Amino acid sequence: MARICAFCGFSGKLTGEHVFGGWLSRIGLPLEPTPHHAGPLNQVIRKLGVRPPFRQTVKDVCGTCNHGWMSQLEVVAQRVMTPLILGEPGEIAVTEAGAIAAWVQKTALTAMLVSSEEEREAGYGLPASEYRELWTLRDEARPLPTSQFWIGQYNTGSRLASAWVTPLAVVVEGLPEPDLPQGYSMTILVGQLVLHGVRFTTPSLQVEVTTRKDLPQLWPVAVSTVWPGGAPIDDALFLYLADGKAIRSTEQHIQVRPWKPATELPESRAVGDIVELPTICGEHVVYYPAGLVHDAMRGRFYAFGTTCECSTAYLIQTGPDGAHCRFTGTAERISELYESLQGEDILIQDGHGTFLCKRLPESFRPE
Repeated sequence: MARICAFCGFSGKLTGEHVFGGWLSRIGLPLEPTPHHAGPLNQVIRKLGVRPPFRQTVKDVCGTCNHGWMSQLEVVAQRVMTPLILGEPGEIAVTEAGAIAAWVQKTALTAMLVSSEEEREAGYGLPASEYRELWTLRDEARPLPTSQFWIGQYNTGSRLASAWVTPLAVVVEGLPEPDLPQGYSMTILVGQLVLHGVRFTTPSLQVEVTTRKDLPQLWPVAVSTVWPGGAPIDDALFLYLADGKAIRSTEQHIQVRPWKPATELPESRAVGDIVELPTICGEHVVYYPAGLVHDAMRGRFYAFGTTCECSTAYLIQTGPDGAHCRFTGTAERISELYESLQGEDILIQDGHGTFLCKRLPESFRPE
């Protein structure tokens, strides 16, 4: 069966389209081999191997799209974004904001094609209509309708490039969360530049939104966007954006938040004097003392590191609504993140052994 271009629907021989344009390997960014990852929502990230950056391609794009309108967006992106990616102050003119926002959307959609066709048919990814609709706008250099974008500066340096998409739900106070998402957030990081956006796929449920971190708006705008601006973005804030948690509705009694079936784990359960917490891999559980739950009910919160049977390590934080996995990675990386947290180390000894956790400061308030 002939493969079909995800964007225009062409059936025939397809090309290899880079997730991130090849020009990014020629502007002075580090090019040492680095681990590449992709992963289904709410599951452990899938390892794609160690290789030089900006080499990842997908095979669901035809030559006409690849070398036509998509290439034209890359040309604008290279010219406008290169100084910002390298940390040089600058601005994005109103006349170019639409093309940059369209580049963000195109990059996010392309990144989702890294997963297999079978995975996408099983529900991972975005509706095929998103690709086709962006293609219909190929000559207009602007993103899809009901989209909004912001821009920020990444100042940590531990990430070189990343593309995240998280489904979103529009939740009206007093009503249950909808069965299907009504939008998605896009978070693209390259060098020191972060681009964050939201697209409502159900136009009737479009909501006026801002970011909780007051990032400068890129699209739609009436004046040039000056960069850098807003709060500097470290690793924790980047993941907060990528998780779709930074988008705030300006309309009373309406929330825009990550769609739980795609982003939340199954609920934990009490087993005697310990709590059994399902891990992101979907196959194992970890445990922590039930006393942490009782403390959380009184407004006292903790963080701890743990590892499941498949050797994936997690940084867990308790909150008023339960325990949440904040980060996954190697045991060494989770240990570093744990040590960086403010708070007092606590040893809890019970019939199950010794449990190390950190009591977070009273000023700590879970997002």
